[in-house]
Amino acid sequence: MKLLRPLLAAALAAAALAVAAPPAGAGPSVDVRAFGPAPALGAPDVPLNGRIVDVAAHPTRNGYWLLGRDGGVFSYGVPFHGSTGGMRLNSPVNAMAPTPTGNGYWFSADDGGVFSFGDARFFGSMGGLPLNSPVVGMAARPQGDGYWLVARDGGVFSFGNARFHGSLAGVWTGTHVVGIAASRTGNGYVLLGANGAMFSFGDAPRLTAAPMPQGAADITLTRSGNGAWVVGTDGAVYAYGDAPFRGGANDAGRVGAGIAASASAGGYWVALVPRPPAAGPPLPPGSGEGRRIVYSNSMQRVWLVEADGVPSHSFLVSGKRGVPAPGTYRVFSKSTMSSAKGGTLRLPYMTRFAWGKSLAIGFHGIPLRGDGTPIQSDSELGQFRSAGCVRMNQQDVKTLFFWAPVGTTVVVTP
Repeated sequence: MKLLRPLLAAALAAAALAVAAPPAGAGPSVDVRAFGPAPALGAPDVPLNGRIVDVAAHPTRNGYWLLGRDGGVFSYGVPFHGSTGGMRLNSPVNAMAPTPTGNGYWFSADDGGVFSFGDARFFGSMGGLPLNSPVVGMAARPQGDGYWLVARDGGVFSFGNARFHGSLAGVWTGTHVVGIAASRTGNGYVLLGANGAMFSFGDAPRLTAAPMPQGAADITLTRSGNGAWVVGTDGAVYAYGDAPFRGGANDAGRVGAGIAASASAGGYWVALVPRPPAAGPPLPPGSGEGRRIVYSNSMQRVWLVEADGVPSHSFLVSGKRGVPAPGTYRVFSKSTMSSAKGGTLRLPYMTRFAWGKSLAIGFHGIPLRGDGTPIQSDSELGQFRSAGCVRMNQQDVKTLFFWAPVGTTVVVTP
């Protein structure tokens, strides 16, 4: 992924404010709510080209930036340093980290790419390198001389003077990771799980988390570094350590996108975005609770269900009638490429969750012959075609593969 230099800032300023034509009756694309001494500064009031995925606070001024999925940046009480709004990206962005001066910032992208603006120095990235799981967030050292990226599976990647203090890669904790926050010394970090659990490394504060049945969205540490605020996907705010609770932003029609601590101690902003509609037809009865994969054998359909119980994706598939038996399973292994029939068929992006008589059963792309041609067409998905596993469209299976770390619950219904 290309590094974007500060000299592009002026050219990109217009792109940062690019917005879609507002449809009739559309509500605002993002709502930023202020708590405690954090001042209310506003948010864009029209639909945007990319949904807001993060809010980042200036380290010394009472203001913030909003980051869109397309890399568009919206500044409130703080200077604009550039964006990727209106540009074609290899992968969408997911998080922003400001420099200690507030005169620059970094973005992280799902593929591990890093973009730098203003006085933010580029120290490297994972762009173009293979990942077991997509990157979901980043945190910078308070000194501005390095940063960390964190992947959904809890893997941590260190750059510059940001030292590696440990990770959750290969460790099943009962959840996946959604964010990271750096300790105030720059010698540690906290990883936030989707269930609200916090995992501390280095000298980051050890904080006991409360269960968050609706799921966690983002974390920010207090200015002292001895506490944290966590915002849930429902907009509720949880305070730990020396973080004072100033209120939450629960809104049935919106979900939490980010939280940032204000320069005025004890205050914070919460960014809310419209709740996306559920994907696919209604979930089948008895399909479990929490974040999970649901596979309906009779419907030959799969849903990826988020922690708040809303399906974010739904796909037609091709499995075998009655296989595996209805019940609750867990993903136990994954591989980007597997094989069958003595190696004559390739099975892309295998995610194994059950056992047949002698072989594992998993989700994988439609099998490919030696010449790369698929053994069935996408138009046949939704029909029973498999000998045991669950076949998927080649792009859909990648989505499932990266969405579901080892340990993810899989519910099979009749």
